[in-house]
Amino acid sequence: PKVKIHFMAVGSAPLLKRSKFKLPSTSPWSSLYTFLRTLLPVRPGEGLHLYCCSGFAPGMDENVGGLAKCFSVRDELQVQYSVQEAWG
Repeated sequence: PKVKIHFMAVGSAPLLKRSKFKLPSTSPWSSLYTFLRTLLPVRPGEGLHLYCCSGFAPGMDENVGGLAKCFSVRDELQVQYSVQEAWG
């Protein structure tokens, strides 16, 4: 099965033309970084920070499907992204 991911820009992060995607539920959290880097004009050395539920950064090996089961809002996992650290 797939999980609907809703990417939301935070601070000065560039906006996506399309913000909702479906990704395999077995994908690790780290795959979201790889996916976003292909969509955003972020240089290789530039930072990219991803957060779940406007507050925490899951471990890179966390399963997207497991996070969606616990934290989905209206059947989508809300993922905030920024080019600078946004939440501690």
